[in-house]
Amino acid sequence: MQDFAYLFPDSAAAWLEGRGDARFQRYERHYRADRATVQSQEAFDLEQSNIRFAQRFGSGRRQFAAVSKSEAFGALATFLILLWGGTLLLSSVGATQPVAVAAVLGVVFVALRVKHFRARAKHR
Repeated sequence: MQDFAYLFPDSAAAWLEGRGDARFQRYERHYRADRATVQSQEAFDLEQSNIRFAQRFGSGRRQFAAVSKSEAFGALATFLILLWGGTLLLSSVGATQPVAVAAVLGVVFVALRVKHFRARAKHR
């Protein structure tokens, strides 16, 4: 039976050949830089180099998870979803009842201006 794992971009063989993504190039640069800092070839410890590489670069998935759990990301995602839903709702309702949509938009605009004016007056 043949092993066809080398055909998949995420396989270890494909990664070691440098295909698929940029992880191999990043590891290769780290490895060569670590080798260059060691004076004698016998003193180089590949295991320690790999540990330093894992600590330095880690997993991009963990970084994305940390960003996606942040308050700013949640606020941005909520804003974009509401903006997208609002534009869909506005266009569909605006086609049938343009006067009502104009009145609602006018009230929202005036309310935002009053809120902004009160916040500026409070800070003075």
